[in-house]
Amino acid sequence: MTFKPTPYLSKKQCEALNEYKYAGGCTGITFIWFYNPLANYLVNFFPEYVAPNVITLIGFIFSSMPFFVLFSQYGTKFENEVNNPIPQWFFFFYPFCYFWYRMFDEMDGKQARRTGNSGPLGLLFDHGCDAFSMGFNCMVVAKCV
Repeated sequence: MTFKPTPYLSKKQCEALNEYKYAGGCTGITFIWFYNPLANYLVNFFPEYVAPNVITLIGFIFSSMPFFVLFSQYGTKFENEVNNPIPQWFFFFYPFCYFWYRMFDEMDGKQARRTGNSGPLGLLFDHGCDAFSMGFNCMVVAKCV
C-alpha cells in the first residue's frame, strides 16, 4: 500500500508511512520466562490450517466470559449487593479465564508467523479484541472491588 500526500500528510510523512513496519515485542520478565516459552510450546499443538484469527477469537471468548457471567448474574451496578454477593468460585474463574486469554493472545501471533498468515487485518482484529478485553477486565475488577 502506497500513501500519497494529502492536505494532512506531507510527502515526507507519507514516505515514512510507506517504510513503517509493525514490530511488537515485550521485555517483561513474566513474558520472557513464562508466557513466551509456554506459548511457543502450546502453539505446536495447533494444526497449521488453523487461522490465527480463530485463536484470537478463542482468547477473546475467554476474556469476555467473566464479564458476561458477572454482570448478567450479579447485577449491573458497580457495588456488591448484600442479597446477591459475588461467590468465591468467581475469584478462581476470573484468573483462569485471564490466563487462557493471555496464552491465546500470545499464540495467535506465533501461529501467524509460523504459517505466514500475518497481515493488517489480523493485526487490527487482534488489537481490537485486546482493546475490548481490557475494557471488560477493568469493569470486572471495578465490580469485584
